[in-house]
Amino acid sequence: MSGFRHIFYYAFLACLFLAGCDSPSGIQDPDKSYFLKFYGLDGDQTGDDLLILPDGNLILFGTTKPSGVSTTSQWYLVKADPKGNVLWEKKFGGPFNDEARDIELTTNNELLLVGNTYKSATDRDIKILKLSLSGDSLAGTSVGLKNSLGADTDEDAVSVSLTTDGFIVAGSSSNTDLKPSVGASNDQRDAIHLRFFDNLTIYSTSWRKAHGPGSYDVAVKVIQVSATQFYLFGYTNTLVVGHSNPDFNYWVFGLGSNGDANTADQFSGTLNDDEKLSSFCVAPTQSIEGYFLGGTTRSATGLTDFYTTKLRKPLSFISTDLQFEKPLSIQLGINLPERTSVFASQSGGFFVLGNENNFNKDQNLILTKINFDGSLAWGTPIVFGGEGLDACGAVQELPDGKILLIGTMRTGRPDVGEFKMTLIKTSRDGKLTN
Repeated sequence: MSGFRHIFYYAFLACLFLAGCDSPSGIQDPDKSYFLKFYGLDGDQTGDDLLILPDGNLILFGTTKPSGVSTTSQWYLVKADPKGNVLWEKKFGGPFNDEARDIELTTNNELLLVGNTYKSATDRDIKILKLSLSGDSLAGTSVGLKNSLGADTDEDAVSVSLTTDGFIVAGSSSNTDLKPSVGASNDQRDAIHLRFFDNLTIYSTSWRKAHGPGSYDVAVKVIQVSATQFYLFGYTNTLVVGHSNPDFNYWVFGLGSNGDANTADQFSGTLNDDEKLSSFCVAPTQSIEGYFLGGTTRSATGLTDFYTTKLRKPLSFISTDLQFEKPLSIQLGINLPERTSVFASQSGGFFVLGNENNFNKDQNLILTKINFDGSLAWGTPIVFGGEGLDACGAVQELPDGKILLIGTMRTGRPDVGEFKMTLIKTSRDGKLTN
């Protein structure tokens, strides 16, 4: 599919750059129902995730890095009202470069933030912070692993999920000594699922921390489905039955009460192409209950498309779990970040947000909607961007059906402008107009 509806914003951004970027600015239509707003301080700010609070206010989560060659990046948090106006903004950081990944609202209305902190270029630790809704720090910790020789390893947090007594951080690690059995040859990374109590204390050694059948394995999301059962959703390059080569495929299996695998592995993906999962959501009744997985498929030539999989609920880890798996036949381009975001619509179907560079050769955000059976609900996807590099963060739907997107856009000149956290509110159809 080559046709895109495009929201072009470069002329507005040039004006924004000349006026300065020390306070939020935006593009919005006259009735102020929809808008495109930028948030940031001196330097660059990314938009990675967002929360819609019960009172309608918003929490925007990203990373900030001031101008200058010797500065370090920190977490950047903004609380905004439903119209995108800033209520407060705060930074959180330490001596190392920090990067934001995921944010959740706990059952007692605290903010749980997860990301990574760089001790060196090859050694990241997982960083966790709990805040009040006013942005006050309540507790924090960082966790790094060591291999069997006692050396530090590199951990990459992808997401955090609440459990009945705390939370689980999903991601990957270069520590390949934690899994229960020997992995593939040339083992590089294993999927990690680190479990924590509410007070941020990590579980004891009784909880298995990692699995890895391939040479490169990543956990994207781990959810608790009962007191003693968990599901892990990720991707792996282990050799799948029927595939001639160990390409990447979506990967799902169950974990028991001690973190050990207690089901068969299930895979979805195409022969010879690489499918990498990057987003997950639970499908409600109106979209036939189950689990919806979003990510990308990439051919040997680098051509990229969205790839989606729908699984039934509960999982039995047999072939009938699969309701559909398919690419969306949208030409996204080549050499793109593999990040996507998916969200179940209250009217049925799913929103899918990602990156593309096929429209104008610059990287833009791209949004589409599919039906509960995987068919396209929108005739053409919508591209948000212009000249310069832009990147997707997350998509969510408001109670009234309008859509919120968070991402990162380059302001000013496309080659040297600053990056800003970007919030976009659209109609039910993804438009900035009625």
